[in-house]
Amino acid sequence: MTINATERRTAVRERYARAATTGDGCCGPSEISCAVGYDQDELGSVPEGANLGLGCGNPVALASLAPGETLLDLGSGAGFDCFLAAERVGPTGKVIGVDMTPEMVERARANALEAGYANVEFRLGEIEALPVADDSVDAVISNCVLNLSADRPRVLAEAMRVLRPGGRVMISDLVSDRPMPDFVASSRESLVGCLPVGIAEYEADLADAGFTGIGIDKRQRYPSEHILADPQVQEVLRREPARQAEVQAFVESIHGGAIQAVKPGRREGGAGG
Repeated sequence: MTINATERRTAVRERYARAATTGDGCCGPSEISCAVGYDQDELGSVPEGANLGLGCGNPVALASLAPGETLLDLGSGAGFDCFLAAERVGPTGKVIGVDMTPEMVERARANALEAGYANVEFRLGEIEALPVADDSVDAVISNCVLNLSADRPRVLAEAMRVLRPGGRVMISDLVSDRPMPDFVASSRESLVGCLPVGIAEYEADLADAGFTGIGIDKRQRYPSEHILADPQVQEVLRREPARQAEVQAFVESIHGGAIQAVKPGRREGGAGG
């Protein structure tokens, strides 16, 4: 059974609303965050409750942010990466977080208010239709979010629209170089638990959106054993045990990917706005 775009969006929103209200991430927040590229100083520098352990990399470390730049975080959650970015762009810069889950935006705004982040704002919206002006940001980051979108090409087209010429995207996401078994792709539970995007598919989507300088670096293996624990997957494997090796190989192929690309044009320097 195929999951349509509306069902996919609803499932993801429900899962992340639950994470926002309960603090329940996919793994222990500190454990998974250290494993995917954050250090203890970074973990300790953000407001308590901003790190829900939902990421699969550290896009802020990749973004080479400079003071005065404007950064946009797609699927900003409780604000973890936004708060790290705020330190890098400084008081003359600006950080905008966009998330489609009202509970996440509410939590992020409360975190920002409590910690006194004057250069960070959070907007409710879908990353397929960003509430952000054309040519207004210097960098776009995202952390384990685009793989959940029902229309990733549209998200990348939106990133292209809001970036200034010469601006860049720096994305952390789950990637794989193996085909996804059909019954895994159709599982709602595996979907909201995070499924990877094919590396070649990501490269094609970025190129189609008009980006250049595309690079995808497959980094650390990501813990994806939740796929094997999915009841729908287990049911298929009971009926077709010969497919166990196929699924196991796919699970072991899932890595955190560091994805980067540039919007063509001459960069004129960052500015808050």
